[in-house]
Amino acid sequence: MRIMKSIELDEISKATIGRFIWKCYIALAIALLVRSNTLETVSKCLLLYAALMIMVASFTRQRYYAGSFNHWSEALWLAFVAAGLHLLQ
Repeated sequence: MRIMKSIELDEISKATIGRFIWKCYIALAIALLVRSNTLETVSKCLLLYAALMIMVASFTRQRYYAGSFNHWSEALWLAFVAAGLHLLQ
């Protein structure tokens, strides 16, 4: 029987997850303050954040790395959540 080891995240990965969660909260807060379709507004905010993360990752010349999370991972998550919310409309 195989024993699963716990996965330890490095500081960059922890920071990436924290930024992702904060961006989701901020997008939801913006959508609640604006008088329009909430899901559509959150989706657009998250897409904007994803585009900004792609620009940051490109300018800092990051590479997508499977062993750690970085701005590319965050951009992918933001775009995925935005697409899911867009489909829910």
